[in-house]
Amino acid sequence: MKLIQFSFTCSRPVPFYAQLCNDYLANQQVEITIGYDKNRYLIEAVGNQAQLEALADQIAKDFLLSIWLIDSSIKEIRHREGRVVPLVTSPHHLPFCSYCEPALGDNQSELFGEIAIACSHCHGETSVEASIDRQQIQQWAETVMNTGHVSFSLPLANNQLHEFHLSRGPIEAAQRQRQRQQVIICNPNNVPMHFIVPSLHVLALSSLEKARVTVRAKRHHAQLDQPLYDLCFSYNRVLTVLTEMLRVRGIDYLHIETNHQQPLIARINKGWSQVCSDPVIHPLVPFKSVEPLHDQACINGLNAYWSKRRIRFDYQPNHPNDASPQTLPICALHGGMLESGVGRHSAAIYFGRYGAGEIVSQDKFTRTDTFLVMPTLPQSGSEMIATLAAGEQAEVLAKFKYQIPVSYNALNKLILNECNDQLSGLFALVATVLGLSKSGHDSVQYLNDALIAKSLHNADNQGHRVDFSLDMVDGKRTIDWAKMVGSLMSFCLVVDEVDYDKIAFGVMDSLADYIANWIERMDETSGIKAVTLAGSDFANEVLADRVCLRVGKNYPIVVNRKLELDGSNLSAGALFLKMRRR
Repeated sequence: MKLIQFSFTCSRPVPFYAQLCNDYLANQQVEITIGYDKNRYLIEAVGNQAQLEALADQIAKDFLLSIWLIDSSIKEIRHREGRVVPLVTSPHHLPFCSYCEPALGDNQSELFGEIAIACSHCHGETSVEASIDRQQIQQWAETVMNTGHVSFSLPLANNQLHEFHLSRGPIEAAQRQRQRQQVIICNPNNVPMHFIVPSLHVLALSSLEKARVTVRAKRHHAQLDQPLYDLCFSYNRVLTVLTEMLRVRGIDYLHIETNHQQPLIARINKGWSQVCSDPVIHPLVPFKSVEPLHDQACINGLNAYWSKRRIRFDYQPNHPNDASPQTLPICALHGGMLESGVGRHSAAIYFGRYGAGEIVSQDKFTRTDTFLVMPTLPQSGSEMIATLAAGEQAEVLAKFKYQIPVSYNALNKLILNECNDQLSGLFALVATVLGLSKSGHDSVQYLNDALIAKSLHNADNQGHRVDFSLDMVDGKRTIDWAKMVGSLMSFCLVVDEVDYDKIAFGVMDSLADYIANWIERMDETSGIKAVTLAGSDFANEVLADRVCLRVGKNYPIVVNRKLELDGSNLSAGALFLKMRRR
């Protein structure tokens, strides 16, 4: 008889794993103990060789891959860590699992399309609307085949509706809203025919969270002409049956528009981070924390509050913000450092959508300081051109206008509006100078995606050195954007257009290298022990990778995986702001 321990270490709580541990405690014939500590789930069992092998096979089937799983192990131990006490856990809201999904989602199964079948493992039937059956889903599939699109809605709690619009071609509403297009996969086997998806991203798509990942379409694809797409696999029972019906009819993917999207994740510092999620259908899991300075803080409708030694969240869309936009980078610093406990001697790089991009720090007395703010660009390209023409960049601008008139004209039409003090605005300017604008009226989202896709084409990780020199404006340290644009234009004039991918990559790598130098300067004055990354612009995996590589040479990179990059981290961090509330 041996005592064996099965261990699953995660970067954040996984409620389904907790439920599985409880199920094993209640239902196994062998003597079981379970445990949970610091995001590590344990199942311990005593048995003979045959019993333990059977148990291992069952655990391998039941413990579906989670994007938050860091490590798993099986080892013989002498003393138990676990107990015979069920774990306290949050609801997991899993619609299907490895037991029920093959039965309801495989067209060869006798139960195919029976979305209400009960599952004793995930209990996914509890989230199914009784009025929807296989015949209804079959009608939707026929509508797609006949018209190319279909719209329907599924009920949610609190009398809300989960609305879906599926189309074989791009959805006009998404194009009008100037957002990245979303795609749901019908045939996972044919994903490589249409998209360039790294193996880690394929595993994430297949995970129990069914998260969205951002990928490139294959070059010169006949239908997919956008630089980047957000991909997901089917994530509820209705979509599972519908996509299977369409798969057998030869449809590999569909464009999807919905009012409640799956969580978007990005690969940062060798792990997955959640960029953002929908709190209506994906409530955030509470987590242990030190006691904050405030009991409650709400930012952008996501409310964080302190209760029973944990930070918890609820959604209050009409609640005013409890922190000003100017404090959001400091909120990001506090939120990012919550898990590591560094606090003092820390820095945060915030490049996000809710405020100006900044690099901030906290010294040994917990005093905060802003080292850098992103430049406030003119809101229109015509104003940028006027500024460049009146300054030191006039000569290179004139040559650029003469030799590359298409890009010059696109720059003249560029409109940034409210993101002119964010990294996304600066990158939209870069993309336009590199000739990545299609119409001269492209959205900031499209231009950023085009720049990321262009940099991904550079396979050798070598790029041109673009100038991100510092400047002082209104007493604040910032990037000399005109000098950066002049440097960029100079490369465009001398580099063959087929090598523009090296310039695009060089922009990301050069900025990361400058940031590393700036962090070293901050270290000299404040002392920096760790750096956290925050903000939705770090969903740009090229930038995130280069920053982690450059900055990470000298400083630990901290990413709080329990929190979002641009959401719950701000609300949780605001609980620790040193400021009075009105």
